[in-house]
Amino acid sequence: MAGKRPVHFYKTRPQPRPSGSSDVSGVHPAIALSTCQNRGVTTTAADAPTRTDRDLFADFLRTVALGAVVFGHWIMAAIWIDHDGLHADNVLNQAPYLWPLTWVLLLVPLFFLVGGFVNAHSLARVEAAGGSYGTFLRRRLGGLLPPIVPFLIVVATGVGLALAWGAPRSLTRGVAVLVVMPLWFLAVYAVLALVTKPMLALHRRFGWGACVVMALAACGFDALRFATEQAWVAFPNYFLVWGLAQQLGFAYGDGRLLRLRHSILALWTALAIGLLALAVMVGPWPPSMVGLSGERSNFAPPAVPALLLMLAQVPLVLLLRGRVNRWLARPKPARMLSIASAVAMPAFLWHLPVLVAVTGLALLARVPFPLPGSVVWWASRPLWLAVLAGALAGFLWVLARLRS
Repeated sequence: MAGKRPVHFYKTRPQPRPSGSSDVSGVHPAIALSTCQNRGVTTTAADAPTRTDRDLFADFLRTVALGAVVFGHWIMAAIWIDHDGLHADNVLNQAPYLWPLTWVLLLVPLFFLVGGFVNAHSLARVEAAGGSYGTFLRRRLGGLLPPIVPFLIVVATGVGLALAWGAPRSLTRGVAVLVVMPLWFLAVYAVLALVTKPMLALHRRFGWGACVVMALAACGFDALRFATEQAWVAFPNYFLVWGLAQQLGFAYGDGRLLRLRHSILALWTALAIGLLALAVMVGPWPPSMVGLSGERSNFAPPAVPALLLMLAQVPLVLLLRGRVNRWLARPKPARMLSIASAVAMPAFLWHLPVLVAVTGLALLARVPFPLPGSVVWWASRPLWLAVLAGALAGFLWVLARLRS
């Protein structure tokens, strides 16, 4: 995916109501076209959407979600040296009062929301052109493997060199696991793309009912995890929770979400946030969305708080959609989004190897590392983030040159 032309998203806008069809106002043109064909309504090539129909808001959500992952990992990385040697940890373990940041920075649900919208749109375009489901899958998944192969080669080489130079084996192993861990993101994305057609069929037949069933099933698996004290029994929640986000992406694409009044979206947001706060205050779940030492993780596998966070984020961003679209209608923000969108996925894939490389160079140069969470640590964060951003930008530029 990172090596392909950037994916652009398309505006949902009212379409003329075809004779004999149900209301499709607010439906994306390609999805409306596919729906009309499924119902036997005659369409022409002129009905097909064009590449000028970008949905900048969906593009914006995807870019911000991936950018938040990069920023979150960089700001949460806690590295310091004391009399016991080198330590690498999550800053939340040193400063647990920062847990509210995890509610703000973990925008993973928005990535899968946009993924559902794009998958439905891509499938509709393929079907409108007479293509098969295999064609759709090749297009959606064909870009995933090529960028991952060099990524894994670089990580394996780095681990080998670190061990050869005498790096502590346990620390090196932990860093390697941390670097490749974000690949779960792409694995779930691939699985959801594979089941786009049957899940879209469920959406068209049952609508919100499919979402309710998936949410209840996710709660059931989470309860089973607590009953058995085994995290693996809740692994289906990777599909159920993030699959529910994809279902909501389908609803965004066909206009169901956009037809909800702002008062309904505001009530939905308040209810989800209220339930989330109640769950972590009186329930068995920790308040941090990131798993900390001695605590269960709310995201690995996704637990009830992750489900509620997703259900809070989706209506909240829809409330902001009008303002964001007006801002993106300006030439300069649109250009900035185009550039950021093009590098969002490569940046996501390589941001942790860059973090490890910059940290290693800083250690070799004997740069002092302040105690995480201290005043000096916070004061040094802007410079640290700037160095990492510059290193990542330089690496991506070199990578692009090599590919060209």
